[in-house]
Amino acid sequence: MTTVSARAAMKSDVRLVEKIGYFAANFGNIILSTVISSFLLIYLTDHVGINAAAVGTLLLVARLVDGATDPIMGYLVDHLPRTSWGRFRSYLLIGGAVGAVAFVALFLAPGFVGASLVAAWITYLIWGLAFDLMDIPLNALLPAMSASPRSRGQLAAIKGTTYLIGTLVVIGVSLPVVALLGGGALGWQVYVVIIAVVSFALTATGALLVRERVAPSTAEPYRFSDAKALFLSSRAVPVLLVSKLATSAANAALMAGIPFFFTYYAGSAGLVSAVALVMVVPMMLGSISGPLLGQRIGFKPVYLSSLVIAALGVGSILLLPGLQGPSYLVCFGVAGLGFGGAVALNYAMLAELTDFVELKGGFRTEGTLASIGSFAAKAGAGIGGALIAYVLAFSGYVAGAEQTPEALAGIALAQGGVPAALVVIGGLVFLAYPITRTVAAETRAALNERNDAR
Repeated sequence: MTTVSARAAMKSDVRLVEKIGYFAANFGNIILSTVISSFLLIYLTDHVGINAAAVGTLLLVARLVDGATDPIMGYLVDHLPRTSWGRFRSYLLIGGAVGAVAFVALFLAPGFVGASLVAAWITYLIWGLAFDLMDIPLNALLPAMSASPRSRGQLAAIKGTTYLIGTLVVIGVSLPVVALLGGGALGWQVYVVIIAVVSFALTATGALLVRERVAPSTAEPYRFSDAKALFLSSRAVPVLLVSKLATSAANAALMAGIPFFFTYYAGSAGLVSAVALVMVVPMMLGSISGPLLGQRIGFKPVYLSSLVIAALGVGSILLLPGLQGPSYLVCFGVAGLGFGGAVALNYAMLAELTDFVELKGGFRTEGTLASIGSFAAKAGAGIGGALIAYVLAFSGYVAGAEQTPEALAGIALAQGGVPAALVVIGGLVFLAYPITRTVAAETRAALNERNDAR
């Protein structure tokens, strides 16, 4: 149970320097995962020469296998020895270093080893495990930094905004910077080394600046069977898991399709950078306004509304064929507004879910719940990327060549139809989510009353 009073829970207690550090750590995290989700597919197909269907199978199977280990990793993170830095900060620092090294290996090994597909499989699996060491402590920090709903809303907005800014910065600068570095496989390899160094520096900054305030009031650690029983006792955890998995897959599919869509379908690879510029303002607006509006009317209705907006944006790409390249930017802007709200609200709802689970069973399970979010994000990324690769392969896509009408139709389906369908699935599942604004308020009040009575 959280060792925080009711009065402390009502005010914002996270300092500005901590918010800056939290921004830095999240930025260091997202730039690695965005390079992989947005450019690994085209790097392996167009520069290393691996077949698109083979890469799709790699993205799908490796992500699912890796994601299946996430609950175990989360359980381990919750039970790692507490250091003078707290429960999560020191492990975030260690994970940042391990993740950066694995990230570089993922791009360098397939290009330098003769058996490029085997090297890609090995390094991609290693990357998934290494990223857990970085991602799970970072996600567990949000409910541990404060019990204040106001602070949690602010941190969720920072996290969502940072992830979106990081995503769009990477999409916007990657191709121009790779070209400046000489282009081709070598340009990408130099680029990922630079990104890895920047990522670790930002992660280390975040680990140094943030503080943990919410700790378990019982020294007795929970057992793995306790966590399993808690998660099966309510539909809240599986519903949020499946919905986040579907929306993560939609976002991954959207981002993975952008280089192919504008290079081959919309006629200008230069518009890839323009997409980032067009999406950044609506995404920031969604990620900031989503948690703030959610505090007033509840996270559930705002999240569902965000998914509707995202589905309309990406679906319109498929429903409006034959437009000039720049005209499609409007569709991406609308989608950005929806995804911006959904991404930020995911983290706010995870913090609420942490309280809900604690009230049910009496244990703080930040690490395990964060690992569930990590599983959904990684499995979703694998599913989304794999679906794009399979659609491209089955439609007859040939890397670097003039595409057939069938291949162009496949590219449009991959960019618009696949993400839209996944968003709709995520929204339909989320209708069953039981934590409303009223339930969340009752949960916080019960926890505060329990802690004040101790």
